[in-house]
Amino acid sequence: MEFATFVYQPDTGWETPIDPNLDSPNTLVLVFGPSEPLTTLAIGSPLAVLAQTLPRSVFASAVSHTIAHARQSIDEALVVCVARFAHTRLRRFHVALGPALNAQTAGQQLALALCETPGLSGVLVLADGLEVNGPALVRGLTSVLPDGLPIAGGMGADGTGQARTWSMASDGPAQASACVIGLYGPRLRMARSCRGGSIGFGQRRLVTRAQGHTVEAIDNQPALQLYRQYLGRYADGLPEAASHFPLTVFRQAGDTHGVIRYVLGIDAQRQTIDVAGDIPAGSLVQLSRAGRSELLEGACQAADALREALPGDQPVLALMVSCVGRRHVLGEQTAEELEPVAAALPAGSALAGFYSFGEISSNPGQRCDMHNMTLTLAAFWETETPGETQAP
Repeated sequence: MEFATFVYQPDTGWETPIDPNLDSPNTLVLVFGPSEPLTTLAIGSPLAVLAQTLPRSVFASAVSHTIAHARQSIDEALVVCVARFAHTRLRRFHVALGPALNAQTAGQQLALALCETPGLSGVLVLADGLEVNGPALVRGLTSVLPDGLPIAGGMGADGTGQARTWSMASDGPAQASACVIGLYGPRLRMARSCRGGSIGFGQRRLVTRAQGHTVEAIDNQPALQLYRQYLGRYADGLPEAASHFPLTVFRQAGDTHGVIRYVLGIDAQRQTIDVAGDIPAGSLVQLSRAGRSELLEGACQAADALREALPGDQPVLALMVSCVGRRHVLGEQTAEELEPVAAALPAGSALAGFYSFGEISSNPGQRCDMHNMTLTLAAFWETETPGETQAP
C-alpha cells in the first residue's frame, strides 16, 4: 500500500504536484475542502487536475470549511488523500436522495450493493450534511451490513452556516447525495476509534415530542424552557452558548453509551431546539458540557484507543473526521486536538480529514452511529499475509 496527502491553497495552488504513479483501479482518492472548488470540473480547476492525473482512481469528496492535514487545521483549503492498495479492491456506489427515496432506504440499497461482492472488509461513507438524514442513512447501512464490519466517514459541512454541501459523484459533486466506498480483501486492516469528551450532568429526561431534527418537548415541557433551566446563568448567552452544551441521546433506557447531538439553534417563539442529526421521541436525553479542556481530553482518549490497534512499525493512512461544533468551541486551539493523534501514529504515517456536520464511526464492539461533537479516527494499512484476523 502506497499513500500520500496533497494540499491545494486557492492563492498559491498545489503545495506539491500530484503523483501520477499512484493511479490505479485500486487507488482511493478522498477530497475534502470548501464548496467552491468542489463544484467545478472546469479546465485547470483542482478537480480537473486530479481527474486528469489519476484517471483510473476511485474518487469521493465532502465539503468542509476546515480541513485537517498532519498537525494543522486549515480553513478554505483542499486536502487530498491518495491511497494505492496492493491487495485491496475498491467499489464505489452513489445514490441521489429525493421524495421517492429516503435516507434509511438509500442506506439499505447502498449496503446491498456493497454486499454483492464477497470479501467486504471495510466501508467509507460520505454524504451531504444538510439534505441527507445522517442517522437514518447509517441505520439503513447497518441493518444490512455484517455486524462488526468497520465503517467510517462523515457528513459534508460548509462551516456552521446553512450552506449547500455535496458528496462527489462520478461526474462531479452531487447535491443531496450519499456515496459509499467498499474495501475488499483479507489483507486490509481498518482500525477506528471515537471519543466526544463532553461530560453529562443532571438526570436523563424523556423526549416526548420531536419532528426530525427539532426537539419540541422534553418530559412534556417545552424543550427550550427545560434547556434554559438546566443552563442557569449560561442561558443568557443563547444561542451562542448552545455549542458548549450539547445533548447526549440514549435511544433505550439501558444504553450506557449515548450519541451526542450538537445544538444548531433555538426557536424562542416555538420554544424548540434544533440539533444536527435527530433525537427521536421516546429517547432519553442528558445535558452535557463541552468546554475546550473536555474536548481536548477526548481527543487524547481517541488517540490512545487508536494507538492500541495499530501496527507498531508499519505506516498507516489515518482519516480524521471531527465536528464543526468542536471547531467552533476550540477556536484557535483547534489544531491541538490533532497533536495527540499525530503522535499516536507510527513513523511515516499520514493524517488528514475534515470538520463535518456528522461523524460516522464506532468504537470496536459498539454499534456504528452518526455522532456530533465527536472526534472520529480510522486508520488503513495492508498486511503481508491474509491470515491475520480483522478486529471486530
